[in-house]
Amino acid sequence: MQKLVSGIRYYFKTYINVRMGLLSGIFLGAVVAYINREYGFFPALIAGLKQGAYTFLFGGSIIKLCEYLATRYESSIKSWLLGALIPTAITLSAILIVHHLRGTPRPLASVLPTLLLAPPGFIYLAWNFRRKLGKRSSLS
Repeated sequence: MQKLVSGIRYYFKTYINVRMGLLSGIFLGAVVAYINREYGFFPALIAGLKQGAYTFLFGGSIIKLCEYLATRYESSIKSWLLGALIPTAITLSAILIVHHLRGTPRPLASVLPTLLLAPPGFIYLAWNFRRKLGKRSSLS
């Protein structure tokens, strides 16, 4: 059992940005629940929980991907663009699929917050990861 727990801990530490995943999941889950409130408490709650869980797990992984791409290449422009564009494309595609499956009364409206927040969010994160990389390399 201890091996399983340490394996899960390793996975989360290595492949998911837990802090950003939690913050994003709580925020977007609440927004999506609010958007779907007119369909009743339980459909709105299900849509919000689905968004929150998706954002925590998948969004936290995509933020790790953003960090990896933004710091991967020597060219800061190439890294920054890849770190912003690829996670944005993956996020928007996946969120459209998730909300068009069963359970979300207003799928397009539920995707709108992610559509508006993901591109500038990933642009900022890629820039910030790249900036931190420059600080680390100048100190060594």
